[in-house]
Amino acid sequence: MASSDTTLEELKQRCEENPDELGNVLDLVQRYSILGWYNEALDLCRSMMKRHARAYSFLLEYANVLFKRNDFREAHTIFKRLTELKPERIESWNNLGILELSIGHREEAHNAFQKVLELEPNNPGALCNTGNYFAEKGDAALAATYFERAIDSRPDFAEAWYNLGNSYMALSQFEDAAGAFEKAIKFDSSFGSAYKNLGFVREHMDDDAKALECYTKAASINRADPGIQVNLAGLYMRLNQPEKALECGKRAAILAPCETSSWNALRKAAINLGDGVAYHRAVTTLISSISDEDLATSIADLRDMGFGCEAEELVRYSVKLNRAGESVDALPFAESTAPKLEDGGDNKTVYKVINNKKGKPHDKH
Repeated sequence: MASSDTTLEELKQRCEENPDELGNVLDLVQRYSILGWYNEALDLCRSMMKRHARAYSFLLEYANVLFKRNDFREAHTIFKRLTELKPERIESWNNLGILELSIGHREEAHNAFQKVLELEPNNPGALCNTGNYFAEKGDAALAATYFERAIDSRPDFAEAWYNLGNSYMALSQFEDAAGAFEKAIKFDSSFGSAYKNLGFVREHMDDDAKALECYTKAASINRADPGIQVNLAGLYMRLNQPEKALECGKRAAILAPCETSSWNALRKAAINLGDGVAYHRAVTTLISSISDEDLATSIADLRDMGFGCEAEELVRYSVKLNRAGESVDALPFAESTAPKLEDGGDNKTVYKVINNKKGKPHDKH
């Protein structure tokens, strides 16, 4: 049996033998939480509620597990109760603020963090969270001052350095942003988002080699982040490496099939390489978000690449979605360059169908 399992069994035994000892209960709850066993942690908390219902640390741990399990309503009730039970304790105010921020209650979150700062003016967590509040309100300059104060209080606070970098980036202070992201990475070498944003900043500073290095490192850490693949695809296109751009575009589409940025990355790389199959798939997915003019151009692009069948499929799909605006109706290639349709009709049928979807008279031929 692994040592971690042995530790868990020992904690369970201690808790069963002496359930009135709060330390045993808290140790086991925290162990379950670390393992991600939130249901087990909550079951234990509920079974111990009668014994420890007035214990601040017990209720705080219970609310923390509820929050991690996304039971926000019950967690909110307990955090509020704790701020009333012991208003001088910062943990419940801080955690209440984080919960309020998580559910979009920015003003309530700000009030909670201000309570923390009243009790402890240099609390780095509350300073950082207050900075996040102002960043979300669009005041990057004021947000930066709070992140700087958080760093003054705790120089190795990687999250604060990262957020400071984001504020500098929003202010177009790219040199300062790069320095902040590098600090975040210094104090947390596995900070994938910091590598990603540093890569973005380096792109703006025309340092493509460094940007590529940062994106590659970010991708190795955050393998499930489609945004990194989108950024890499764009960078590879600029570096005249379309094959790699296409790979990244495909990876982004797999990771985030509902994100338009993923399919746009694939679309741009596919047309550059003449990959009509990938291009057709991207345009089909994006069809509801592109204009009639863009749709018409996409169909023309497919024909120009020699993918007539894919072009006709896209035309049919456009008709099905009633995408028959003036631009689509006016496609000259639907008459002259299209191959025969799979059902045996000629390409003029497509033109007629599109026009008729809009109820227009067909007087072209």
